[in-house]
Amino acid sequence: MTHGLRFWLRPLALALSLLAAWALWIGLVKAQDVFLLGFLAILVATMFSFPVGWFSRLIPRAAAVLLTLLLTLGVVGGVFAIVTPVLVDQGKQLLDDLPDATRKAEAWLRKAQRDKTVRQLTNGKDVAGMVKEKVPLAVETVATLTPQVVGRAVALVSTAVLLLVLAAFLVYSPSLYERGIRALLPRRFEPAFELVWARLGEGLRSWAGGTVLSMFIVGSVTALGLMLAGIQGWALLGVLTFFGTFVPYVGAVSSAVPGLLVALSQSPNHFFLALGVYVSVHVIEGYLVQPVVMRRAVEANPALLLFFQALMGALFGLLGLVVATPLLTVIQIVVTTLWIERRLHKTPPGDQPEVMPETPAPALH
Repeated sequence: MTHGLRFWLRPLALALSLLAAWALWIGLVKAQDVFLLGFLAILVATMFSFPVGWFSRLIPRAAAVLLTLLLTLGVVGGVFAIVTPVLVDQGKQLLDDLPDATRKAEAWLRKAQRDKTVRQLTNGKDVAGMVKEKVPLAVETVATLTPQVVGRAVALVSTAVLLLVLAAFLVYSPSLYERGIRALLPRRFEPAFELVWARLGEGLRSWAGGTVLSMFIVGSVTALGLMLAGIQGWALLGVLTFFGTFVPYVGAVSSAVPGLLVALSQSPNHFFLALGVYVSVHVIEGYLVQPVVMRRAVEANPALLLFFQALMGALFGLLGLVVATPLLTVIQIVVTTLWIERRLHKTPPGDQPEVMPETPAPALH
């Protein structure tokens, strides 16, 4: 009787476990934005920990957190205050100069289409005529979408302010949350938890340092390239790219839009020069800075990092792409500490020294 009861309890327990896992997954999918924003707040708090640590040596920690928050809001608000009038003026200037710029672009394209190679690339199509027809439609589309873009921008700013305030609370007393989680665990799990907590802190701080370094490299290269191309406001556009690089790939592309508008308001030649600069910067960021710098910062395999970023972007959109690299760092640390080291009692692959293959001894004749 007991054996029969155990026989039925096992599949029942398995079914209940699968049902609980399915319910958890549905809950995560429904509240994915909340969880991802919470994780993003932890990442921002990690970045805040550097200036808060420096300031707290001189002033109380609460004042250090408040000072860091005010400085962050001041810098971001100052950049937007400087950028917005410039973009509005450039946009007005671009609309005023659009007919003349369209004529210049049409003449340039017609001249280029006289070349045999260009005709082959365009399959003999009248690209200049197509551009002339599409420009009014594009202007009408932009005018239609402007209210929607403004609404999304307001919502984005509100979310960003909430995110910064939440990060400030997290960085004020991180030990409080550590004690809270430890209190929920059995005593035998506390040593493992303390080890994972320490490694997570170190790993996320390394990610934050690598991210700031990547932002600095991409922003500096963009500013230098635009300066050499003769684009007006190259320093401000480099600052925009610096902030945009926080979002892998997408940030660098979206931050190129203001620069391309400014270049187009100058001339078609400047537009193509700026386009070349931004394409080059995007290639450098995607295939050199992100994989190489972040590999040194978080010890992630470049191929795995690119795959996980693509996966998170496909599953959760832009927010998933933002948190992909630090989330991969967290997963690697947890799996390495709790499974490979403590459960399997093995040395992680990255910590194992390379073993040179033994050379067979020469045969004696």
